[in-house]
Amino acid sequence: MTRSLGLATSSFALAGRIASSSALALVAVGLVACSSTDDSPAGAVVDGGASRSSGATTSDASSAAPDASIADAGGTRPTDGGVSAASDAGTRAPDAGGGGVQPSAGCGKTGSKTGDFTLDAKDGKGNARTYEVLVAAPYDASTPLALSFVYHGAGGTSAQAKGFGLQSAPGASAAGIFVFPQGIAYENDGVGWDDSCGGYDMPFFDAMLAAIEADYCVDESRVFAAGFSWGGDHTTALDCCRGGAFRAVAVGSSTDEFSNEADAATYDDLPCPQATTAAIRFTHATGGDSAYPAPEFATTSALYRSWNTCSSSSTAVSPSPCVSYDGCASPLVECSYDGLGHALPSGWGDDTWAFFSAAR
Repeated sequence: MTRSLGLATSSFALAGRIASSSALALVAVGLVACSSTDDSPAGAVVDGGASRSSGATTSDASSAAPDASIADAGGTRPTDGGVSAASDAGTRAPDAGGGGVQPSAGCGKTGSKTGDFTLDAKDGKGNARTYEVLVAAPYDASTPLALSFVYHGAGGTSAQAKGFGLQSAPGASAAGIFVFPQGIAYENDGVGWDDSCGGYDMPFFDAMLAAIEADYCVDESRVFAAGFSWGGDHTTALDCCRGGAFRAVAVGSSTDEFSNEADAATYDDLPCPQATTAAIRFTHATGGDSAYPAPEFATTSALYRSWNTCSSSSTAVSPSPCVSYDGCASPLVECSYDGLGHALPSGWGDDTWAFFSAAR
């Protein structure tokens, strides 16, 4: 699979388990907003010097592969020096849509910094890594807030992930804290992410999560992750390797590593250390794009359906061309856009925040 840069844009926009019954799942995803607000600046998508075209139009059909039978629980995958995938984040008991707030240790702690600032944390190799944080003022240390991690694509930066616009959705900055991690060079693929459960970026996530929850009032039952391109690949890996940490995730124009790109059962991180519990929102071009050719999106969709125990049938939801899969233990929404290219669709930030907000 080719890694591609996370400067996702189009002329329209730059940007990117809950209930145990399918009925409630459809209620949740039905709350997703239809906004087409463009929250982010324009730019070119570049991968090795190639220009990525985009331009989101809509389609009523979702590109999806048949369901795959994939085991979702088991041991960790020892890679990159055998860094353990076990962590508090990975073993936290998920709140599967019960609506109960889980205040973090930082609730009641005063004097924590607000605004837009940069912190650092160590990854699994002991490297000091940076991440940008947005905490809106006024900040109330007695009110648990949602916490969202947003991951840039290949060769990208924290600033580019911020440009996807999730924090700019209506009501988002007042209701949540936003974290934009900075990737580092991975093997020979340039700046990006180590997507393996045993790799160095999983402890980096653990360290960021622990630091924010210790210093700020976070609702531990409302932790989210989102990413575009390689950042979306990493979001998929987080859902597998740290699934118990998340209420919902959003993946844009992404897949991850499969030994057979047509077979979801060959996903490199399987078996996941624990059953995943996150609702998933997956946006991409119909069929494939210049960075992720067919059948990679279809295979990724099959992987998500296996994790969320969905059927292959679906129901149309707003905004078009999105569908919600039926029978899921946790909601899975897929939006397949004709002509999107390697980009995030118009309104991605607003629609993703609405999806996260519905995950209660």
